[in-house]
Amino acid sequence: MRNIRFEKELEFVQLLCNPDYIRWLFDEGYFENKSFLDLLQHLNYWKKNEYKVFLTYPACLNILDILNKDNVLEILKDDTFYTKLAEQQYYLWKERGDKSILDDLM
Repeated sequence: MRNIRFEKELEFVQLLCNPDYIRWLFDEGYFENKSFLDLLQHLNYWKKNEYKVFLTYPACLNILDILNKDNVLEILKDDTFYTKLAEQQYYLWKERGDKSILDDLM
């Protein structure tokens, strides 16, 4: 039997690799919504080995870490964040590496 919630959360957590989508979420005020912030915390279960195996874009977990920071609003107000994220994503996908982008973005 299909688990629709699992599929939706898998799709959503990987959408966090898209800088334009993160920008849209920020512009729409999602990062000021406690329920949305709670959802981001909830998605940390994807870091467990039994869930990681389903990720096509594991870099989304590094981005999730950034989005769960206390100062996320300050981070997302800076337009260079989105540019850096797009550049890092390009190079990760080009090289197909599993390098963490967290250090390069912060």
